[in-house]
Amino acid sequence: MNEQATVAVHSIDSIVGELDHFHQRATYGAVAVLLKRAPRNLMQGRSRSVRDSWIVSGGTGLPTGYEETNMDPELKSRETILRSADELAAWLENPA
Repeated sequence: MNEQATVAVHSIDSIVGELDHFHQRATYGAVAVLLKRAPRNLMQGRSRSVRDSWIVSGGTGLPTGYEETNMDPELKSRETILRSADELAAWLENPA
């Protein structure tokens, strides 16, 4: 699938849905690049919800500015964090 087709298929909500369903973390940068958005503004206008907590900082592996009660309890159940748009796009093709 080419890059433009990937962007057309995925939205922040669809990506969050897959990450949440499969308990997989991805960095703000990976999601932002895939959606052609700025990482700093990626989550603007969204609440700090348990569902959105799967998008994390590359440095800490945790969502920025979240209280522990707003993070999914399974957040660290997988060691792997998807750190690039290519890695995220490949995973979205066959999530597991």
